[in-house]
Amino acid sequence: MNDGARPRSSYFKQLDALRGIAALTIVFNHLSILTPLHWVWNTPLRFLLTGHDAVILFFIISGFVLTLQLTSRRGPTFGQYLIKRICRIYLPYIVVLVFTYGVISVVFHGPVPWAGGWANSAWDGSFSKDDVLSHVTFIGKYHADHVIPVIWTLIYEMRISLFFPLVVYVAARAQPRGSLATAMLISAGAYVLLVARSAEPSNANLRVAWTLTAHYASIFIVGAVLAIHRARWQAWLSSRARKTAVLVVSLALYFMSRALPGIAPDGVGDFLFDWGCAAGAAGIMCTSIASSRITSLLELRPVMYLGSLSYSLYLTHTVVLLSIIHLMPSADTAWVALGLAAALVIPVAAVTYHLIERPSMILGKALTRRSAQGAAPTS
Repeated sequence: MNDGARPRSSYFKQLDALRGIAALTIVFNHLSILTPLHWVWNTPLRFLLTGHDAVILFFIISGFVLTLQLTSRRGPTFGQYLIKRICRIYLPYIVVLVFTYGVISVVFHGPVPWAGGWANSAWDGSFSKDDVLSHVTFIGKYHADHVIPVIWTLIYEMRISLFFPLVVYVAARAQPRGSLATAMLISAGAYVLLVARSAEPSNANLRVAWTLTAHYASIFIVGAVLAIHRARWQAWLSSRARKTAVLVVSLALYFMSRALPGIAPDGVGDFLFDWGCAAGAAGIMCTSIASSRITSLLELRPVMYLGSLSYSLYLTHTVVLLSIIHLMPSADTAWVALGLAAALVIPVAAVTYHLIERPSMILGKALTRRSAQGAAPTS
């Protein structure tokens, strides 16, 4: 193993806080694409409306955290790892999905003109057998912006989880530059295939294109490399001047790379956007770990609590928003509906976390503990 093989810490609490902040920006993003709030995109507030950007940050953090688990001295077996991933991602999702179908059956009002195209496309009142089956099994042709319009990221997470231990095994035995170069080549190859098939790269993620699985796996690899070689970059970032410079450049890349699809050809712009954003997200994550000042801010109790709710917030906020829209379909109540939805997203996420997500994680730990005990040799 290389010099980054032995961690200073196997858990970085500030990463949960980063997830929470990223999830909150996704909530802002979905609020802003509703017709009454389109004006926000013409103000400086648009920089807080990170949707796809925040997903890239999620993937970087996931790659980092999963690698810490897989390379720890008491790392899980593949079976234990997979059980925990299913309990962590899929079980809460499937419960929320069933609940959402029930909610749609009760509150769906028909088209709500004031809400705009995204809201009316996400909930159109119909879901075929094939649509339900693809949402449950993560297999088939997806309408991934339908019912729960954020599930495309979960599908990629579960796909990548199946082979990620092999990725970590290889990355742990390679030089960091070689791993990162390989990741970018895989990603570029995925986009070449995507464009060659005449797909629209900007929408391919919502169709959950198999080609893009390789691309997003490459983003995970960035997190894996940072986890494996963290002793090296933590030492390099020991200088306050370096931390400041990296943070400034990283924030610029994270927030400004979204302009690239508008000025570069199809495919090229999307590829550059994701990698510019990935570089920025990686720098933000690293400085959040290396800087005691940033860590102290991220470890404030409200921020940490938001971090603990990040997955539930991500999973349920569109359900809350769309439910309120259909409960208050009149244009006269549009602003009240938006305010009520904004006020409810965190309480609903808290309830989901305590009743669904946390028990699912506890179940995953219990199942893997039993499997470990069952595999232990008897005396």
